[in-house]
Amino acid sequence: MNTPASNTGLRVGEWSVDSAAGELSGVPGAVRVEPKVMDLLLLLASQPGQVVTRERIMNALWPGLVVGEDSLARTVSKLRQALGDDARSPRYVETISKRGYRLLAEVTMSAAATPTTAPTVAPVSAARNHKKWLGVAALGIAGLIGLGWLLGRGPAPPVSSDDSALLVSRADDYYFQFSRADNEAAIELYQRVLALHPDHAPALAGLANALTQRAIRWPESPGTGPAEFTRLGDALANGHLDREPARTQLRRARQLAERAVGVAPDSAATHKALGFVAGAQRRFEAALVSYRRAVALDPDAWGPLINIGDVLEISGRDDEALAYFEQAYAAMGRAYDRNPVQVRPWYAPMGVLIASRYRARGNLLAAEAWYRRVLTQSPLQPEATGGLAEVLRTGGDIAAADRLCDELMQRVGATAACTRKARESAR
Repeated sequence: MNTPASNTGLRVGEWSVDSAAGELSGVPGAVRVEPKVMDLLLLLASQPGQVVTRERIMNALWPGLVVGEDSLARTVSKLRQALGDDARSPRYVETISKRGYRLLAEVTMSAAATPTTAPTVAPVSAARNHKKWLGVAALGIAGLIGLGWLLGRGPAPPVSSDDSALLVSRADDYYFQFSRADNEAAIELYQRVLALHPDHAPALAGLANALTQRAIRWPESPGTGPAEFTRLGDALANGHLDREPARTQLRRARQLAERAVGVAPDSAATHKALGFVAGAQRRFEAALVSYRRAVALDPDAWGPLINIGDVLEISGRDDEALAYFEQAYAAMGRAYDRNPVQVRPWYAPMGVLIASRYRARGNLLAAEAWYRRVLTQSPLQPEATGGLAEVLRTGGDIAAADRLCDELMQRVGATAACTRKARESAR
């Protein structure tokens, strides 16, 4: 966000503003500010006395990027520090709860300011100056945004507060991909909605889920370690959920989930989020209560069904767990066509998990049936193909097992269950 040269003649309250130099000058002396801080000041000064929404500020300061409320809060804090302002008793920047920010100080500018002449500043009322300054700022800002959009590297048209449901849906899709990058994208989108609507129950529940998933799956900072935990039991056994920063993340997630349930007590999603946090905090009975409440509200809520099974397994109740996994798989089948983006990453792996549980119990007929069921829906799925091959080898049908592995390796590539070493060991 660049600013026109004429901004050199701008005064905000007691401060002269030199946007080109990134500097404020006043009685205390000259203060250098970061570009984003200057951009924020100029945006607020374009509408003195009026509320500028958080969404508009984010779109103007971080065009084309998804950022959280924390980034905006830090920028506002730095602006206040530069201006010598106090958030509790503001003279310059006022926080408008749940909406945005407003510039309180009088804004004046020279009638004609150039870099080589000292400006003559004439005070103007906030209402009159709004018209004059808005014309300059709007041309500069809107022109740059429009050019960036045409070139394909600027922001998309801003998302209005009415699009919160769309943003949450997009965040949910990111969350259900279960990669670190997608989870972080989901967190940013949920936070963006909550900046506009702090009591938006789906966003509260979604953010609680994403923070809990971050704590469970990725105990190390990016680039510092390869560890990733895909199952709650493994994460609990590792112990990192009992240490920082996971404990703080889970405390925040619990607060968000409890707030979500308070806002929407009849939502399966809010109870699922509360159960997810409880499980990560080792409060297993509380987790089961929340998950079962979610299923009572929505019998097709396959996520809570999976999580019930997970908690039951951790608690040593394997027989009960398997029944819930099978219910979850059936619910996923019913939900698949309605929401394939979220169901697909889980569908085949859940069927493989069920097959593996039967196989571990020595029930090879049930295991074979489940592997084949998965392959009917997901042909050449590597884990299901490898698992079926192992079951066939155990049953003595070596030729059929080899054919499965040959086709998998030719069309997809080798997997651990279908390597030559695995074949030889099975024989």
